[in-house]
Amino acid sequence: MDNITRYGAINTKIHAMEGDFLKREDYKNMLGKSSVAEVITYLKQNTVYGKMLYVQTEGISRRVLEEALNKSMIARIDKLIHYFTGSYREFIRTLYMKYEIEDLKILARTIFNEERPEDIDKPLTFIGKYSRLDPNKILEANSIRDLILSMDKTELFNELKPVIDMKRENLFYFEMALDMGYFNILKKNWRKISENDRHVMEKWEGMVADLYNVQWIYRGKKFYNLLPEELLNYTINFGEKLSFSDRKQMCYIENLDDLYRMTANLGYGFLFNKENTRDIFMERRINRYIFYNLKTMSKKYQMSIIKTVAFIWFLEFEVRDIVSIIESIRYKIPAEQADKFLIKAVFEE
Repeated sequence: MDNITRYGAINTKIHAMEGDFLKREDYKNMLGKSSVAEVITYLKQNTVYGKMLYVQTEGISRRVLEEALNKSMIARIDKLIHYFTGSYREFIRTLYMKYEIEDLKILARTIFNEERPEDIDKPLTFIGKYSRLDPNKILEANSIRDLILSMDKTELFNELKPVIDMKRENLFYFEMALDMGYFNILKKNWRKISENDRHVMEKWEGMVADLYNVQWIYRGKKFYNLLPEELLNYTINFGEKLSFSDRKQMCYIENLDDLYRMTANLGYGFLFNKENTRDIFMERRINRYIFYNLKTMSKKYQMSIIKTVAFIWFLEFEVRDIVSIIESIRYKIPAEQADKFLIKAVFEE
């Protein structure tokens, strides 16, 4: 099938759905509200979320709101998946496993801290949606080991087996193995798509892998004092700019200043701007970099799978920003300060 035939209809659908994304004026209006209830009322009365937010306006918890937003996201993802068939549909499902993985991390932290899933403030909306995970088995787990064993019939299980053999449960290694496993599964499934789409995905996911690897190496050195061998073992084994030799050199660098310089030379120095905000804003810088690069790639490779990928990432970023805005209102953070935590800039570019 040629790309015009494969993507003509779905790109038309995406173009129509993009019209529902919140505008900068919507962000400003929400940031100007004085209560969470006012923000939710605004979303219901002035945006597409009025058709999807079946929640109370007063006294809503973060968990209930996030679950409603996540369900609205799933509803829109499903509208796109139906345009794909066969091996392409399977590949798209693999792409969106990333959301289940984030839910698995939340659940693992809950188990590790000996809390109950129903007591956490974040919903587990995506588990079992795009993979073959059994939500009932997953939620019965009482340890990280049990959690891994409950995935025995899925692709993730083989990626997580090494964590089972550790002498004691380690949440950090579990999360890193999940991330690395996701990228390994994605690479295996590239054979299901056309050469053109594979080229675009290698470029896109390579950039994402670079960003995650830099973040991982930095965190591992600064906060966990991990050995270079451990750091290297848990890096994602591909990238756009970072070769294996680059990743190895980063892992064996002895001080952080040298790491900053090497990262800057490779084009990712923006991650470490401003000494006093280096850590707190790193994830936001990563997401904003992804946001603008996705916009560029989706224009450059219009008749490719990247348009679908971009739409879902933009949707995810919008949901994240809505939650961030609501939390800033809840804790009375001034709008200009709250903007620093948003992926899509409101008061700056």
